[in-house]
Amino acid sequence: MNLFIEWITRIVLFLLLAIVADALLPSGLMKKYARLVLSVLLLLIFLGPLLQLLKINPDQLMKKAEYTMNEEMEVDSLDDSIEEKKKEILEGQDAYKLEQVTQSLSAELKDPLKEQNLQLVDLEMSFLQEPYQMDTLDKLVLTLTPLEESKTVENVSISIMEKQAPKEEKQVDSIQAWISQYLELDKAQIEIRWEEEDE
Repeated sequence: MNLFIEWITRIVLFLLLAIVADALLPSGLMKKYARLVLSVLLLLIFLGPLLQLLKINPDQLMKKAEYTMNEEMEVDSLDDSIEEKKKEILEGQDAYKLEQVTQSLSAELKDPLKEQNLQLVDLEMSFLQEPYQMDTLDKLVLTLTPLEESKTVENVSISIMEKQAPKEEKQVDSIQAWISQYLELDKAQIEIRWEEEDE
């Protein structure tokens, strides 16, 4: 019976203390936190006899709850770290796949271009979005250089009055048309550049 009276006395005293504290605190964010703390303490006082019967130490409960919260925070940070590593690996794989496709395409185009007395110097691909696929290809840029031929030098006549379309422009159009047909791409996606020759 003494335990019951002591328990009721604690509850009454705590309620009186809580009322005084609530009246003294200014309204606002601080008051909300104070009410939260007071309600947790009141709950612990209510559960006090039950915890004593079950021989559970409230300090142990609080430590266990804190440990669980810390574990959850560590798991969350570990998940974030795993996601970052996964993203890095996927980006590395995309770059590797792009390099493999570029090398394969270069090897595939090298021989047909040699037949046209051209050498493939560089091949670059740019995409509209990831993942890098032929569906999302924006530009295919080919850097070419003419193969040196052992031809005799032809006479060149230069006229200031009339402008003629350079041979390279006609050649670019034919190369673009051939590559667009060969790779089944739109002609606008293909860009031909000529390697600067040392003069």
